[in-house]
Amino acid sequence: MITKNTFKSLLLLALGLSMLNGYGFTANEDFDIDSVEFIEDEQEWELGFDTALYLPENFDPYSGIISVKAINFVDECDEVDLGFETAGYLPEGFDPYIQ
Repeated sequence: MITKNTFKSLLLLALGLSMLNGYGFTANEDFDIDSVEFIEDEQEWELGFDTALYLPENFDPYSGIISVKAINFVDECDEVDLGFETAGYLPEGFDPYIQ
């Protein structure tokens, strides 16, 4: 039999979830990255040389479509040599990429 406290907790949980659903938070809704507004700071950078000498004629960095999918998020690191074998200090079958 469900106790009064459990029933009250379930009732409050259901009420809270229904309120969140009323504010537009739904689990079935897909996130559209194109709906995000990008805000850029208007800063002047002085590099100490004329960048136009190194760019093609009529170069416009903002002429293309900005896509988050075009950004490579994988940061490949170079192999690091520590000078000793690390296998003796790690558990057998250790894989840092498996959680």
